Amino acid sequence: MKSLTSRAFLPINTDLFNNPKYQELSCDAMVLYSLYSQRKEVSTFHSQTGNDTFTDSEGIFIYFSNDEAAKILRMSVRKISTLRSQLIDCGLINVIRHGLKNFKIYVNTPETTPAETDLVLPWANFDFEKPIKSVPANSASTKSQKLPINQSNNNQTKLLLSRESNESVSQNQSNTLVTPKKSEKDVLNELYLDSIVTRLKDTFSLPVVSRLKVLANNSYTKLKWFSDTIFKAKSQVTKKLLSNDKWLYNPASQEATLFESNDLLKRGLESALLQIAEIVYKGKEKVQNEAKFIYVYLRNFMANAVKQYLIDNYELTEDDEIELNVL
Repeated sequence: MKSLTSRAFLPINTDLFNNPKYQELSCDAMVLYSLYSQRKEVSTFHSQTGNDTFTDSEGIFIYFSNDEAAKILRMSVRKISTLRSQLIDCGLINVIRHGLKNFKIYVNTPETTPAETDLVLPWANFDFEKPIKSVPANSASTKSQKLPINQSNNNQTKLLLSRESNESVSQNQSNTLVTPKKSEKDVLNELYLDSIVTRLKDTFSLPVVSRLKVLANNSYTKLKWFSDTIFKAKSQVTKKLLSNDKWLYNPASQEATLFESNDLLKRGLESALLQIAEIVYKGKEKVQNEAKFIYVYLRNFMANAVKQYLIDNYELTEDDEIELNVL
């Protein structure tokens, strides 16, 4: 069984599957994190042998370009950028610019799964290296009919796996359990909902997608409306910016109006959605036209985010900043 831990495999930390904190993390993002984690082992080795090239005041870091990751995982660089943002949002990595093109990536350890969590991978911590004492089946006690759990994760040692099955309940139990049958309408709604959520994850951060699902009350129709409203508001801001000749063919305008490149847009959207929810659903005064209010609020938020991005990243004259007020 030792071969399972050989260098021929890229291990994925099971807490990424079990811990509810990472339930929105895509499998692609998990694989990217595993690449980062494996590369960190190399940096750690250098540090332990006296080479501080990959160590600074913040700790051990790695260099791993999106181009390199894209080549390894056979994905586009843009996709890698989106996955890296997912890892940042989950607190699994911290990224700091170093020089003009390089980025230092600090790889954090996933949070341990809470003790009372129902594990989706309960068998993953089974210790195959420890011999199991042979006990005749007809005289074995209930306790001896449990598989031992790897002691490396104390929070999960409370969970014991039945020797008869790691995946299903006993035959007697299965006869008494009744699973409510979902209507065709519910099944289709879940299917459509998963479809739009998958698309949104490629553009928005995981917290934003989670907020949208809550606001939409897990309704496909409402979630699609929120999605369309966000892109409609962004399209209006982009159109206004490009109406100025200075920004029409300027690469900066594209950077400023894309979620993938403008972090103020991507990260600020979650805060905007929270404020919308508070005003619309918890505010003292009733909003007469919710749809119009949400659209105008999102448009104003995006206009400010685009304007601030251009001010922060480019040397603008006073006249330039005045022209941006049209947003």
